Amino acid sequence: MKIGILCQEEPLFLGPFIQKVIDMHPDKIVAIFVAGRRTGGEKNKTSLQIKRSIASYWHIMEPWGFFKSAFLQLRLAILGVFDPRSVYFTAKKHELNYYDVTDPNGEEFINLLKELDIDVVLNQTELILKEEVLGTPAKGFVNRHASLLPYYRGRFASFWAHAAKEPTYGITIHYVDEGIDSGDIILQQEFLEIDPTSTYPQVMNYMQKQAPSLFWRAMALIEDESFVPTENNPVDEPKLFPTLADVYEYKAVMDRRRMKKIRARKKKAKKKVKKDSNDRKKNNEN
Repeated sequence: MKIGILCQEEPLFLGPFIQKVIDMHPDKIVAIFVAGRRTGGEKNKTSLQIKRSIASYWHIMEPWGFFKSAFLQLRLAILGVFDPRSVYFTAKKHELNYYDVTDPNGEEFINLLKELDIDVVLNQTELILKEEVLGTPAKGFVNRHASLLPYYRGRFASFWAHAAKEPTYGITIHYVDEGIDSGDIILQQEFLEIDPTSTYPQVMNYMQKQAPSLFWRAMALIEDESFVPTENNPVDEPKLFPTLADVYEYKAVMDRRRMKKIRARKKKAKKKVKKDSNDRKKNNEN
């Protein structure tokens, strides 16, 4: 099965995921298509909107994650294709075909897919692809999504799943259709081991480390002609970039979780002290 990757440059989470996918099975990748750089997720029009978005991002990522993201974005802007986290860097390391794609919905890209005879494309862009493009590869396009569909669709699904009163963590590999994260589900994995008091970057880093192997498991499934995907029935509208009000509520939720964890630790420590004291008394009596 010939696999292509359509993505955008983003060095914090997406870049490492794409690199690991390639590193695991470079022999199965036919070509890498890069459609520019991934945006911050919200189209800001005024300086006030930009300031609010930065403030929201600061609180979501927390200081260390915010500064790491800023550093990686700046390094990518300076080094470009020579950045070790760039997709181009990994493509050249494995001597893979690399193409800059200006319009993934254009005839040039469609003809390129046909020429390379690609069977399936991993789509890791924020772009909505048209039916003509999606139908070009024999097995279509697939996406790696950071939530357990059909819940929490959209670009910031992983944040909303983490911020929920009852948080859930998981990765879904699904087919791409003309909607937003609404294609049939190929494979999912839930991560019950994630601590809900973790920072958002910690959650994302953990899931991204698991995602490449999940992707390749999904590829093994769809290679089987008898495989039948699970129908994806969206239960809500796609989630948008959180407002400052959303972020403040998220911070309050995280504070409550962390305080609950601290109280649980103190309670456990008191029980241990009491148990140790009782054990010493019993030993002294004996």
